[in-house]
Amino acid sequence: MPPTVDDLPVGLTASRLLVVEGSHLYSPTGKAEHSVLSSPAMIMEMEIACVEAVRDHVEASVGFHVDVKHIAPAPAGETVETTATLIAIDGKKLRFKVDTRFGDILVGTGTHRRAILGL
Repeated sequence: MPPTVDDLPVGLTASRLLVVEGSHLYSPTGKAEHSVLSSPAMIMEMEIACVEAVRDHVEASVGFHVDVKHIAPAPAGETVETTATLIAIDGKKLRFKVDTRFGDILVGTGTHRRAILGL
């Protein structure tokens, strides 16, 4: 029998690595040498990490709330690591702690909420 949401334990986690390049870049000055990880790309990585954290327990979910701070740049060509940890379950609503780091530097942090879809 496949796992169900009733089997979903708080504390599930997943991490992703991303090379900061191409469509993940933003330059506040318009100059390529000032390109850094864009906020939308960071948030996308956070959402995907959340999905991956519960992949074995949840068939499908949709994000409905993002509350993150983008607090430091991650330069073009470097690798960032994004981690999502399931911290709360309320019925079919899931809340995750999300962080993106560039080495020891915290690039972004916050929470993301997802709702489990009944397919």
